[in-house]
Amino acid sequence: MDTDEFQAVLERMLQLRLDCPPDGDGATAPQDAPARPAAADDDHAKVKQSAAEWTEVLVGEMASAASMDDARRRAAKILEAFGGAVCTPAGHVLADKDRELANIRRQNSILKKAVLLQHRRHVEDEEKGRELQGQVAQHREQVRQLEADKYVLSMHLRNAGGGASMPGNFNPEVF
Repeated sequence: MDTDEFQAVLERMLQLRLDCPPDGDGATAPQDAPARPAAADDDHAKVKQSAAEWTEVLVGEMASAASMDDARRRAAKILEAFGGAVCTPAGHVLADKDRELANIRRQNSILKKAVLLQHRRHVEDEEKGRELQGQVAQHREQVRQLEADKYVLSMHLRNAGGGASMPGNFNPEVF
């Protein structure tokens, strides 16, 4: 394989990204990797920088290989390092997402309990309201009955007394 093919393969592998965070391009670079230049403004430039660095490492290792078996071993080592560089950030992102999901589930559980508690209180309040309305209706009926009894008694008093407020021959000034 020549340098252009390695460059193309590396660029395709880096474009996969495998859920890497946008600000990281790999946490575990191979030990033979050259120092990274200053970060570029856009993600595309980061991918290009990283691809160029990986290409340099790969080409350097292949050039120093003594045999085809040595080249295979070195390529496998580099690909493992590359896989680690891609998978490690993806693992961190996955762990972050798992923590967020656990937090959201915990909040959801709390909200469900709160809604259930509010619902129970609402049902109790409605029940108490119906009970109070029944008591009010019962008291109104008692008041109506008492007013009717009062009217009947006052009519009996008028009929029995012949129109006088007190029956009998009493001096009104005494009482």
